Amino acid sequence: MKIGRKITLFYTVITTSVIMFFGVFSYLFATRYIDRLFYKYLSDKALLTAQLQWERDEIDEQSYERVGLQYERTLPQASELLFDADCVTETRRELNRYLTVSQIDRLYRGQQIEFSYQGQQGVAVFYPDNEGNFVVLILSNNMYGDLIRRSLFIGMVVLLILGVVLTFFVGRVYARLILMPLKQIVKEIRHIRGNNLRIRLKRETDRDELDDLAQTVNDLLDRIDSNLNSEKSFIRNASHELNNPLTAIQGECEISLMKERTSVEYIEALQRIAMESKRVSQLIKNLLFLSRDDDELLRGGNEAVPLIGFLTRLCKEQNAIWGTDRVRFEPDTATLVGAYLTLDANPSLLRIALLNIIDNSCKYSGNCPVDIRLSGDETQTVIEIEDTGIGIPKGEIERIFQSFYRGSNAREYSGHGIGLGLSLKILNGYGATVDIQSEEGRYTRVIITFAVSPVSDGGIEDSADLKITS
Repeated sequence: MKIGRKITLFYTVITTSVIMFFGVFSYLFATRYIDRLFYKYLSDKALLTAQLQWERDEIDEQSYERVGLQYERTLPQASELLFDADCVTETRRELNRYLTVSQIDRLYRGQQIEFSYQGQQGVAVFYPDNEGNFVVLILSNNMYGDLIRRSLFIGMVVLLILGVVLTFFVGRVYARLILMPLKQIVKEIRHIRGNNLRIRLKRETDRDELDDLAQTVNDLLDRIDSNLNSEKSFIRNASHELNNPLTAIQGECEISLMKERTSVEYIEALQRIAMESKRVSQLIKNLLFLSRDDDELLRGGNEAVPLIGFLTRLCKEQNAIWGTDRVRFEPDTATLVGAYLTLDANPSLLRIALLNIIDNSCKYSGNCPVDIRLSGDETQTVIEIEDTGIGIPKGEIERIFQSFYRGSNAREYSGHGIGLGLSLKILNGYGATVDIQSEEGRYTRVIITFAVSPVSDGGIEDSADLKITS
């Protein structure tokens, strides 16, 4: 069932229920009031009958005539029954036709009794007089009351039917008006395709829930458009990067097969092919790392990693590649007092993340040394990697972690632009924040901060946000 019909039916049911509730309440109240008024007339008739019958010798002629006039005007169609209350046995036998035993007992105690008999309403009154005690019964049909009740009932039924019909149609119109903006949103969403994701929903000025929905959909489209453009750029750049070494390998093979070569020339060709193959292998490996989600990338293999020993080994590995003393590690003992120097991480992944940053620093700093500093306190552990190389142009710092992006002043250096993106993804998974400070032609400083949890094992918080600032 569509929402419009649900709103209409709900609105109709609620309104009908309210009308019925007040209608039934009004009907019962009016019915009770009519009965009470009629019983009042019957009671007056009974008293006037008793006065007319037994008070003639006790009041003056004028008062008696006034009583007779009132008697004639009050319920002229009523039936009157008079009994001698002093003849208890015979009177009780007669009253048993109209009243119960309990009502007769209360009548003899002087209470006025209201009763119904064969569709008529009646009143029984005990009337003491100087001539004796008497019982007066007045019976009559409440014709006007029944007519009023019947008319009231018919009017309420008609009103209820008209109310239901009117409410139903008003509810349909109301539902259409409410859902019109939502239908417009659905209509606009249907026009959005993969080739026109830049279309955005129009927002109303009412600032209601539908406006919030339109804003939420627009935000979602922004994210989808951004991710889709990133994926397209990633695929385009990945294809380009893979194509270059494969083209080189294919060209080397074709050149080598054009004529007979010496063994030395074949060895040199195979070495060039091996180098390009290694380049392809490394590129594919990095792409596979980037294609994994964070949970899959960081699942399992975690252990306590002592940072001082871990960073010392990384420096030795890099010095073996770039030359002795190219990478210098200096723990800041003044700030490390009480700091948590052990991280709960996968050593292999942490090694990839840090080596990519250190390798970039060595690559772009020429023969200048790269300094690594470790500092921290009870709340955080900080790793700083600083070089004095070419630096990063102003305005490009925010983009260097994008896959395949390379700085405008780094074109002559080898690389694919994947390593930093992979490092960021790994560090992000371990709750680290990365702050890059750089000045073109002077230096680049990468500050990695792990927010440690306040436990003795020095574990890191996985919930820390990642940010890049310049």
